[in-house]
Amino acid sequence: MGIREKEGVCDRIYAAQPNLLASVLAQRSLVVSMSTIDVLLNILIVLYLAIEKSDQVLAIISEADQERELQRFTAAVRFTEGLGSDALAQSIEQTIAYRREKFMFAYVVGILQRAGLTDLGSETSKYPILVAINLVNYIATARRTTPL
Repeated sequence: MGIREKEGVCDRIYAAQPNLLASVLAQRSLVVSMSTIDVLLNILIVLYLAIEKSDQVLAIISEADQERELQRFTAAVRFTEGLGSDALAQSIEQTIAYRREKFMFAYVVGILQRAGLTDLGSETSKYPILVAINLVNYIATARRTTPL
């Protein structure tokens, strides 16, 4: 996909889900590199196009929705600290978002791994992971509306 096509998709994302786009672009203020933001934008574009292709329409995801999902996700991460591998796997399987959108989740994790973003070298390296996984969480838990 060329830059003009990406711009067009980002324009559609901004019109339909401005808070999702903002959550990616806000990473710059957290000193996340532009190359990492590009990876996150590409993830958002793919997820958005998948939703479009499935003929689903998501209700606008608000900042409150995003905050709620972030709190859920961080609570789940804290819960899993210290669990053995079997208990950790079972906990992940029970997480609602990953049951509803397991292919999106697998895609996002794969992209993060291939981009080297799962190698946690600093505190700020966690932010892109949180954003990318929460994009799946937002989509998985968003209300669906009927197309106009």
